[in-house]
Order: sequence, then C-alpha cells, then structure tokens
Amino acid sequence: MSNGDNMKKILSILLGALLLSGCSEKALHKYSMTATDIGFDTVVSFTAYTENEAAFNSYSAELKKQFRYYDRLFDKYNSYDGVNNIKTINDNAGRQPVEVEPVILDLLKLAKAYDTISDHQFDITMGSVLNIWHDYREAGTLANQKNKESSIPSMKELQTAAKHSGWKHVQIDEKNSTVYIDDRDVSLDVGGVAKGYAVELIADQLQKDGLQHAIINGGGNIRLIGDKPDNEAWSVGIQIPNLKAQSTDSLISVKSKGDTSFVTSGDYQRYYTYKGKIMHHIIDPDTLMPARHSRSVTVITDNSGIADILSTTLYTMSHEEGVKLINRLQKEENIQVNAIWVYDDIQKPENGTDAISVKGYQIVFSDGLKDKIKES
Repeated sequence: MSNGDNMKKILSILLGALLLSGCSEKALHKYSMTATDIGFDTVVSFTAYTENEAAFNSYSAELKKQFRYYDRLFDKYNSYDGVNNIKTINDNAGRQPVEVEPVILDLLKLAKAYDTISDHQFDITMGSVLNIWHDYREAGTLANQKNKESSIPSMKELQTAAKHSGWKHVQIDEKNSTVYIDDRDVSLDVGGVAKGYAVELIADQLQKDGLQHAIINGGGNIRLIGDKPDNEAWSVGIQIPNLKAQSTDSLISVKSKGDTSFVTSGDYQRYYTYKGKIMHHIIDPDTLMPARHSRSVTVITDNSGIADILSTTLYTMSHEEGVKLINRLQKEENIQVNAIWVYDDIQKPENGTDAISVKGYQIVFSDGLKDKIKES
C-alpha cells in the first residue's frame, strides 16, 4: 500500500470517529412548564434542557410529585390521611410525641441550628405569635378589599403569645423518629424554611435522575441545576418590590453558574395595609411586629433551604447586622453567602453604606457580586 493510500485510510478513520462523536452528543432542547396547584400556595415554574419532550415530561412529573409530597409534610394548617406532619405535631403539643418522617426531623434540626447561629433571629417555635398575625392579615386583607378599616394585634396579645416559644419546649427523638412539644400553647411554623428546603431536596432528586441543566422557581425560591448548555451562565432577575402593580419586572439581574440558590424575602409578598403602613408576614422576633429595615433581601448560596432561612433572617436585621452574620457564616461555618438589599429611594441602610440607585430604589450588595450584577 502506498503512502497516499495509508493517508487516505487514516483520514477515513478520523472522519468516522468525528462523525460517531458528533452523533453521541445529542442536541438539547429547552422546555418549560408552570403549575399553580402542586403545593405551598405558590406558583412553580420549571425550565430544563433535555434531549426530548418525553424526558422533560418525566422530570416534570417527578417535580410535581415531590412538591405535593413535601407540601403535605410541612403543612401547619391541614391534616391528611396517613400523614403525620407539622400540624400533627402542633395538635399533639402537651399531649404526646408524634412519629414523623426523617425529613421532618432533618428540617427541624436545621432550623434549630440556625436559631443558635442567628442568635434567635430565626425561630420557628414562634408559631403562636405568627398565628395571631396570620389571622389579622386574613381579616385585614378582606377589609382592604372592601375599603374598610383594618386592625393590628395589641402588644399585650403578642407578648403573651411570645411567652410560649423556644426550643426548650421541643424534644426531637432521632432514635424513635418523634417530635414532642411539652407546652400546648407552643406551635411550630416552618414557613421561613419549608419551601426552600423542599426545592433543594427536589433539585437533588432530579440531578440524581440525570438532569444537568435546569432552573426551578418555587414562588421566588430559585434553584439552578448546573449551567445552561454550552457552559453558559444563567441570568437571574431580582424583582421590583412594587406593591400596587405586583410587577414581575426586574431591578437588576445576576449572572450565576453551577448549582446555586436565590431566595428573596420582601414586604410585597403577603401583606395588608393598616393606616397606610404595610403589615407584611415577616415578623421581627425582637419587636413582634413586621420588620422595617428594607423592602427586600435576596440571599445567594448553594443550598436553597439555607438561603430561605437566611433571607428571612437578614430581613429582620439591619444591614450592618446582616453583614456580620454573613461574615460569621463564611468564617465559622465555611458557607459562601452573598446578599442583595433593596431599599426605597428615600430609605437607605442605617449604617450609611453606599448604595446604587436603580429605577427609584437603592440597592446594596455583597462584595462577591461586584462583577455579576447588571441593571435590567
């Protein structure tokens, strides 16, 4: 065989290898779905890049199944046949221990750990106080709709309820998988962690099932799975805290790659107005009133459950206190956290921190986001 024939043979082998390689890398297509009936009283959107629609539908079905499952487990308002959930624990306070799924124990242990880490700024045992605010918020929302006077609870009522709180009343028995509250007036409320915790578990399961490129948005709890195809970064918008228009437009967008969570807490999400003031659902454990430091706080970290806890916690703190907590987490817990604080144009951080003005709002963000933020 001549040298020319050898060269032709080598080129033929190389071409075949390249063709086979190209065939093995199947093209990915973008698919999306939105659901309003799969739990947590919120809208869930799911976007993924998969080989075909059948694969996307399989992931989507698993996501819906998991959301409904965790919604029932973490529910404090409703009972379900054959399910011991947060409501079951509360209903049996002062009576008997309740056997629960291990995932509930894990959720409670995480919440307890962050109660300590945050110096009790994040306290899910304050259910009795939050129940009072929930009832006033429900009544206040109806009053607002009818242009009638709304009301707020008295401080005496709130302080009396606050006496029935604290982890000293909650016994977690990991060996027997039970939870017992020894005071019948103590109530657990996992609203500040449950949704983010569920989103994280669901994302983990979908990744185990093979999903590599996706974004889950559970009512503002955003979890990125991998990068976009071709190693591209995701662009995540930070919502304008607009009460009247309920705008979904973004103030800024943040570029992010890899498994990352974005969770926002703000005064525009669940609220009513009383004498012109916003009475929202995020209650400051110190004042027992709606927190007033900023309009919203977004936390960015890898774990959605922790991001959910921290967004609630930072919202009840001043900017200065929040920065100290973030620094402590990074130093002592080795958790990488960034945050974005949004204020009204006339409202700025108490410690005089420099802010950028965007669309009538003042924005402050962690140093780690300097090269990742873009005005929308």
